[in-house]
Amino acid sequence: MPTGYCTVDDVRRAKQEGELTGELVSKDNEIVVDAITAQTEWLEKSLSRHWYVSTRPDEDTHELLPTGPKTRDDEEDIPTGGAHLVGEPTTPKTWQGSYTRIELDRRDAQAVSELLVRTPDGYEDWVTEYEGGEWSDALGDDYYLRINNGGVSQLYLDVENLLNEDDEPLLDSYSNAVYVTFDYGHEGIPDTVRKAVAMRACAKLLIDDEAALGIPDNGQLVNPESKKQAMESAAEELLEVYR
Repeated sequence: MPTGYCTVDDVRRAKQEGELTGELVSKDNEIVVDAITAQTEWLEKSLSRHWYVSTRPDEDTHELLPTGPKTRDDEEDIPTGGAHLVGEPTTPKTWQGSYTRIELDRRDAQAVSELLVRTPDGYEDWVTEYEGGEWSDALGDDYYLRINNGGVSQLYLDVENLLNEDDEPLLDSYSNAVYVTFDYGHEGIPDTVRKAVAMRACAKLLIDDEAALGIPDNGQLVNPESKKQAMESAAEELLEVYR
């Protein structure tokens, strides 16, 4: 099922605000839907985040707006300290006492469902074997998830669990030492995001098929590339706050 951060009606409104004539219609509006989904995919990847609605509005007749978070699984390094003396073991870099910190590749992480951390004998799932949770109530736990300013997702691991009984590191290398599966997304799609995606979709349609959108009602010809650039610039201004 296609996913979009705006509706076909949002694109229609963007067209009207841009003083473009013509109807954005085709069989089942598939051209408009394709433009919305393409711009939504671009936005999610460029901002590394996802939005969704708890209840789909009536105007979303194409069921584009997502209604739940997404899931992602990633392979991560455990960050290590600076230069070490020859013969000294490599150790994780720490913040907040004995916690190391991994920045996840998607913002607004909600929950960690699997956390595989390498051991000398394989991997251990910290979700099932250790205590963990969210920043607000997990201080002192073996791991916790913190959402920083701007939705940046940070996973903290207590590196004391990576030491043996003599407080020596269990691992020789911390590259690709963690496999983490987590849900991410922010409930509620901001109006600025919906409008920006609609404007970018409209700009895409404008340059692909000038006749589909027409020219301003005053009859003065406007270079479609100029109109496209103007709409994309306006959309970028709306998205700047999320970068």
